[in-house]
Amino acid sequence: MNLPLFVAFRYFFSKKKLKVINIISMISMIGIAITTSALLIVLSVFNGFTDVGEKILSLSNPPLIIQANKGKVFSLDSINYKKISSLKDISVSTPVLAENALATFGSSQALVRMKGIEPSYYALNRIDTSIVYGRFELKRFGKDACVLGIGLMGSLGLNNNADVMGAVIKLAVPKRSGRISPIAEETFNVGEINYCGSFMMNSTIDETDVFLPISFARNLLEYENNEVSAIYVSAKENRDIPKLKEDIQQIVGKDYLVKDILEQDPLYQKVVKAERLGVYAILAFIIFVATFNVMGSLSLLILDKKKDIQILRSMGASLSVVRKIYFFNGLMLSFIGALVGLLFGIGFCLIQQHFGLIKMGGDNLIVDAFPIVLNFVDIISIFLLVLSIGIISVAIMVSRIKFDNNINQ
Repeated sequence: MNLPLFVAFRYFFSKKKLKVINIISMISMIGIAITTSALLIVLSVFNGFTDVGEKILSLSNPPLIIQANKGKVFSLDSINYKKISSLKDISVSTPVLAENALATFGSSQALVRMKGIEPSYYALNRIDTSIVYGRFELKRFGKDACVLGIGLMGSLGLNNNADVMGAVIKLAVPKRSGRISPIAEETFNVGEINYCGSFMMNSTIDETDVFLPISFARNLLEYENNEVSAIYVSAKENRDIPKLKEDIQQIVGKDYLVKDILEQDPLYQKVVKAERLGVYAILAFIIFVATFNVMGSLSLLILDKKKDIQILRSMGASLSVVRKIYFFNGLMLSFIGALVGLLFGIGFCLIQQHFGLIKMGGDNLIVDAFPIVLNFVDIISIFLLVLSIGIISVAIMVSRIKFDNNINQ
């Protein structure tokens, strides 16, 4: 152990009676510990809510989706669909053809998001488990059938009685060629489909989405049999989705986009990133303010140990050695404060994860207790942040130490 570190260690772990300076140093260290643990806990709660948000999105969005970089539709042959489907980490891949349409039932009309799907879609989304009225069927008595969101069901004036099952809903979309006139029926393709059930997932798709056979959608939209607007992909359990995303991207090339759940909802992704950055910046500033206590206690220590500095100077110690002594002392305050804060924060997060001690309150919530997700990257980044702020503030403080007739800061 070199001299500056040895002296700093003795100052920090002095066995003498507690003085005011020792109490102030203790308060400084506790302040850093509290702010460090607060930052970890808040970020972990934020991670928890983000995880809950992703689970909600997963009810309507697939883990991965393949879309064309340009244009609405693309051919399955153009992306080597068979090779993608044969990847060992994929459990389900299914084509989807989606487009906006005007739905009419009786005198009621609504703009809808029409999604043409294949039976393999069941295994990916399990939308059949969200059915609240009727059944999830793409065929009813040999005819094309559809299911729609419960909010859309109300907008179209459908009730939940058995007599509306099999009711005919008209879907209209503009023709692909020719001029479009909102008052000329001949400029639209109109198809009739039987209603067979309603689902309830989330407020967004419950108000807009209609699921129906992809063959019906292709005929209505005048697309070829192998044309789709997207391919939904689900990974096998415990598979690395980011790695699978890279593998698929290599197959499809730069003309296609492979998006994960968050990328499928860019607004949600931007909000999550902005909120996380804001929380991190605010708490980092609080940690910065807490380091002023360290600078204050270090200033008092320098004044208290003025005689020691004179002794070290008379023994031939250079100014850099004296500065290192107080630098290491301040660094130990920050290091131990950060370490204690992280240990407390990790302990609190683990307890909340397993026992859910702090409840959110209210009824009909998705989770009853505050969700927590500990992230190793967060732990390391917080530790480095606290140490960096501590090093900078202490370095500024000790740089003011000078040798003169009266050792001052």
